[in-house]
Amino acid sequence: MAKRTKEEQRIYDRLQDVAVSTGLELIDVRYIREGDKLFLRVYADRKGGVTIEELAKMSELADAVVDKELKLDRHDYFEVSSPGLDRPLTEKSDFLRYKGEVVSIKSYEAVEGKKLWQGKLIGGDDTEVQIEIAGETMSFPRKNIALIKREVVF
Repeated sequence: MAKRTKEEQRIYDRLQDVAVSTGLELIDVRYIREGDKLFLRVYADRKGGVTIEELAKMSELADAVVDKELKLDRHDYFEVSSPGLDRPLTEKSDFLRYKGEVVSIKSYEAVEGKKLWQGKLIGGDDTEVQIEIAGETMSFPRKNIALIKREVVF
């Protein structure tokens, strides 16, 4: 899982209070290049989902911090959005929030001959993630995990 750059981490740290003030949880901050344009994307959510109005308020407050306080202007576009149902799980808080739900794990190196696993999330921390598959617990070292995301089951 990709780590934040130093600048992304600085923005993330500063926007934590902004998110809390709007009743949201800050999920991630990323610079993303699309063609010749650079986007600064801020992802926020809350248990039960987030509304457009909440995201608009977060955007207004976060934009002021990014422009005036942090004085960041290298991006062409600034966006605040929900990370979506199938977003990557990257933080310990994600593993707590989605404990008991079905997730898929893609590993960098094969584990028991496979790189893709699916099971019920049991837990996770900075060093490993555990899922249950057919009643058995499997542990995956975080350093071998390329991606963890929820599986949307209808």
